[in-house]
Amino acid sequence: MKRKIMGLALLLLLAWNGGVFANVQDRFDALAERYALREAGRIEGSELQRELAAEADEASPYALWRSLVSGSLSPRKTAANSLALLNALIKGGDPARWDTVSGLFYPSLTPKPLVAADAVFLGAFALLAMNDRGADALALQLMERFGESSMAKHYFLTTAPIEFEAFKKAMEERKLFPVYGRWSDSVYIGHLPFASSIGGSVSYGRALSEDMVFLNNAGQPASNGSYAWDRVRGRIYTVRSERDRRIWYPGD
Repeated sequence: MKRKIMGLALLLLLAWNGGVFANVQDRFDALAERYALREAGRIEGSELQRELAAEADEASPYALWRSLVSGSLSPRKTAANSLALLNALIKGGDPARWDTVSGLFYPSLTPKPLVAADAVFLGAFALLAMNDRGADALALQLMERFGESSMAKHYFLTTAPIEFEAFKKAMEERKLFPVYGRWSDSVYIGHLPFASSIGGSVSYGRALSEDMVFLNNAGQPASNGSYAWDRVRGRIYTVRSERDRRIWYPGD
């Protein structure tokens, strides 16, 4: 009897291990196929990126941004100008280096870091609206690389514009996922574009109470700063000191 029980246990163990091994093999095959598709998409995306580079407007970075937010461009032209703008603001045009963008455009006082974030989002959205080979892969690459910046991920993907929800759904429907397997959940606040001219002022207390994002003198999100970005209303104010409270400002 003991031999029969041990034999049965051995058969069950082998069967269980066989199922585990089969499951591991299936997962490995799926992963290998996924990476093969990503590599093919990367090559096609690189080819499309070279084509778009030749089609972008020859304009200043600020003029390129204005063209993007005008809403008058075709998806292909929007993608081309977005990539050109990223190349103008970031070394190699790599969204993962978003943290290096600093400064304001003058005389409009428009923060360059927010302009660069606009270029990533509007470029990726435009690519997804195209039917060209490599466009989906390039859209995924832009957003995936953007998430490699911890600050960009915190300020623009973890807390994202309302339009990002539809973008993620469209990506999921096309089986386009970041390398870690799924799109992270987001809290949605405000709309694109992120950037705008700095105008008016707001008290420090109001900026805090309404959860505005402070920007430093270089236009970068910070724990404290001279400017306050109101994501809900899509406006950026100067933060005034308490001694200026006696003066009325449009921000109030």
